[in-house]
Amino acid sequence: MRLTLDRTSSIPFYRQIAEQLREQIRSGELPPGTRLPPERRLAAMLGVNRTTVVSAYRELAAEGLIVGHVGRGTIVAEPQPSPQPLGSSVAWAQFFTPITTVMRDPLLYDTMVVSARPDVISFATGAPAPEFYPVETVRALLDEALHHEGQSLLQYCPTEGYPPLREAIAQYLRQHGARTTAAHVLVVSGSQQGLYLLARALLEPGDVVAVESPTYLGALHVFRAIGARFLPIPVDRHGMHVSVLEDMVQRRRPKLIYTLPTFQNPTGTTLSLERRQRLLDIAIRYQIPIIEDDPYSMLRYEGPALPSLLSLDTAGIVIYLSTVSKVLFPGFRIGWVVGPQPVIERLSTLKQLVDLDTNALAQWAVWAFLTRGLLDQHIERLRQTYPVRRDRMLSALEAYAADVLAWERPGGGLYLWCQLQDGLRARDLLPEAARHGVAFTPGESCFPDGGGAEFLRLNFTYPNPDQIEEGIKRLAQAIHTLRANRFGRDRTAVLARPLV
Repeated sequence: MRLTLDRTSSIPFYRQIAEQLREQIRSGELPPGTRLPPERRLAAMLGVNRTTVVSAYRELAAEGLIVGHVGRGTIVAEPQPSPQPLGSSVAWAQFFTPITTVMRDPLLYDTMVVSARPDVISFATGAPAPEFYPVETVRALLDEALHHEGQSLLQYCPTEGYPPLREAIAQYLRQHGARTTAAHVLVVSGSQQGLYLLARALLEPGDVVAVESPTYLGALHVFRAIGARFLPIPVDRHGMHVSVLEDMVQRRRPKLIYTLPTFQNPTGTTLSLERRQRLLDIAIRYQIPIIEDDPYSMLRYEGPALPSLLSLDTAGIVIYLSTVSKVLFPGFRIGWVVGPQPVIERLSTLKQLVDLDTNALAQWAVWAFLTRGLLDQHIERLRQTYPVRRDRMLSALEAYAADVLAWERPGGGLYLWCQLQDGLRARDLLPEAARHGVAFTPGESCFPDGGGAEFLRLNFTYPNPDQIEEGIKRLAQAIHTLRANRFGRDRTAVLARPLV
């Protein structure tokens, strides 16, 4: 379910909402039985009055498209037989395969709706700062590529990737301690595609995957879509609790271990060197492949760099994922998988079924960034800028939210991981934050086992410094309002604690 309001249009908001919902219901995107958000919640998400949503729902109900049920809320009604216009005679919804419930995560939907509003300061995105996109450099590179190699770059490309880029990636990794060659590199359309291909290649329904808890929500989506089960391993300020994994491996025997060891998403923590070595020992001893997802290690702002699991691996047990999406821009959709040759060959076969190859022109541009030192120059600029934004957010949190939030200071990456105090929940805060004009990512969506109701993730790289200050101020006001509504203005009794 997705809704976007055009605030410049003369069409009333309730009609915009009704029309978008009508189209999604008739197309089968919202199948019968789908529960729609409560009126107040949807109004808060969209930044409109509740009566606007009520009017939209009434219009759809009058058409028989939705119906209200006591105890179930408002749901999409079963279709009624009626003449179909030419070209729409097929009830497509009955042909669709089931979509896992995770793809309809209401918290994530609410977050996307709020973030799309122009009056909202969003801390929810996973993107770098758009104002630092090297647009002029890319324009010059693409002009050069089309002038000199346009005919070849606009042809099909080898499924494994543009050969010079594969070699450049291997060379970049060797400079950072990895023992790899171009033959071990597969270029993919973003590391998310790489993760999907790995899940398809290595997992069957019912297989167990050991994951950090919390972890990257996109990975949870992929593994759930495959039908995998989770072995959640808790995370502290030093990364995954490898000792917990070791205790549980013999009983559950996971098929894979998935980890983001450096500036983890969402917590920002980094796996210590001792734990990295111990994790590799466990993987080798029990013959469990490790998927190392590493999109953030280039964004280190302080402290010494730790070796990747790939560079520490002497047994060929690690499969490595990375991307330029977090350091250049996400629109290129260029990532890579590095692993043993049999893995790369199998993934290449699967990739042929998905998209044949990855955009050759974009691959050439990334090759140029790597081989001409442009990527290192760009990253150095980000390393000078992003810590300023991080510290601006930390200062604002200290000034406005020290009594309602707890957090850790990350040494790199994009995110701050925060914990609400006094038993408050992020899902309850989301509509209140929307009313104050600020958005965040609820941490609950990042937990494989359904926990984490009190956590939220804040991106400090996407908004500019002035937006960070104002956004944190709005967020703190929303939390204080939620807390006051829950406990009342006088919280003396609530805060009282036993002395012994």
